[in-house]
Amino acid sequence: MSSRDFVNIMLNPFEDVTSRKLLIFGSLGFLLLSILGFFFHFINNGIIQLHFNHPRPFWKYLIYGLINTGALTALMYAYARFNYSKTRLFDVLISVLIAQCVLVIIALFLLNPYIMGIMDDLKGEIEKGNIDKLNISPINLGIITLAGIFSIFSIYYFFHLLVRGMKIAINSNKLFHTIAIVLLTLVLDVILNVLNPYF
Repeated sequence: MSSRDFVNIMLNPFEDVTSRKLLIFGSLGFLLLSILGFFFHFINNGIIQLHFNHPRPFWKYLIYGLINTGALTALMYAYARFNYSKTRLFDVLISVLIAQCVLVIIALFLLNPYIMGIMDDLKGEIEKGNIDKLNISPINLGIITLAGIFSIFSIYYFFHLLVRGMKIAINSNKLFHTIAIVLLTLVLDVILNVLNPYF
């Protein structure tokens, strides 16, 4: 596979990869996110939110993933059916699972012990009141800066994949649907945070 083919797949996997392979890859991403949450002690308490919390049994991380995946799939399917009656639930589920794989990348790069150690050091300096004279190495400061940029890019990539998949599911290229999909996802994220079904 050439680098150009790889980039094309990363930008739009729904056109060049079979649905079966996407489902397998998305399911593995779902499972991996739960495993990382268990070992790194964070929960996916929202559609695009990852927060540190106290350690929990592994099965709870699976339940949290099912809540998020199920809620977003149900919402996107309802919206898709409203706009295109031939939309398949299978296609919507794949779109959601593939988009959620981005959260795995975020967890690996931003929530690992090394990055969190740097962040804890920074937090400690701020708590000491050393805001004007932070005792942090240029390398660590650069890593924190890159982590911030990476997190912004990752959120954009999440929505890019979700919108790509959903537009294929509803057979549309309209900008209106892009805006609606993003807004509905953000609203659902807020609702889940308010209801907090993550016991």
